[in-house]
Amino acid sequence: MEEKTTPVKKNIATPLVVANENQTKISKAFGYTPEEIFVIQNNVAKGTTNTELAYFINVCKTMDLNPFNKEVWCYKDNKGNLLIFAGRDGFLSKAQKNPLFNGIRSMEVCVNDEFTMDVANNKIVHNPSFKNRGDIIGAYCIVFRKGGEPTVEWSDCKVYDKGRHTWSSHKAEMIKKVAECHALKKAFGISGIQSQYDFEVQDGIAVQKSPESRHSAVAEIMEEGVQND
Repeated sequence: MEEKTTPVKKNIATPLVVANENQTKISKAFGYTPEEIFVIQNNVAKGTTNTELAYFINVCKTMDLNPFNKEVWCYKDNKGNLLIFAGRDGFLSKAQKNPLFNGIRSMEVCVNDEFTMDVANNKIVHNPSFKNRGDIIGAYCIVFRKGGEPTVEWSDCKVYDKGRHTWSSHKAEMIKKVAECHALKKAFGISGIQSQYDFEVQDGIAVQKSPESRHSAVAEIMEEGVQND
C-alpha cells in the first residue's frame, strides 16, 4: 500500500507595511523606499495629501533633516494649514553641518541670579546664585559662527511656559531649547521650517505665539536686567 505524504506548508512572510500606489510613486521621486514613505506619512506627516507629502519630503531632502529621528515633522490643522516643524535637535543638526558653526552656549536664568544682557554689543553677564536661585524666568543662547559675530537670543518663560507636560517637570531644559532654536535659526538663516515652540494648537488650529509678547520680554531684560540688590 502506497504511503501518503502531507505537503509541507511554506511560511510566507507578511510584510509589516504595505505602501499604496501614490506612496510608491513618491518614493521613486525622492530616493526613499515605498515602505519608508508609508512610515513617514503615518507618523510624522499624518493627514497629508499626496502633494503635501511630496512637498514635505522635498523639504526633508533639501534641508538634509531626518524625519525618522524626528529632526523634522509636519502638522496639518483643522483649517488645512500645513506647517513643517523642527525641534532643537533638528536646528542643531542643520547648523552643525555648516562649516562655519563654531559652538553654542545656553543657560536658564533665575530671578535671584545676577544677569544683564547687551545684545547690541554681544555681552552677557550671568552670575547664578546657586544657593537660592528662585524661580526660572527665562534662558539665553549664544551661537558662534567662524569669522562672524555671535547671535544672542533670549526666551522668556512668561511667553512659552504654560505649565503643561514636560514644562512642569523640566522647565530649565525646555526654555533653553526655545532659546537655542531661535539662535540657531537666526545665526544660519534656516528658513522653510518653524520652531515647534512658537506655535500652539487652539481648537485644532495652529496659532503662532504673539511676537509682541516675545519682543516686550526681550526689551524688559535689555533695559532692566535681573540683578541682586
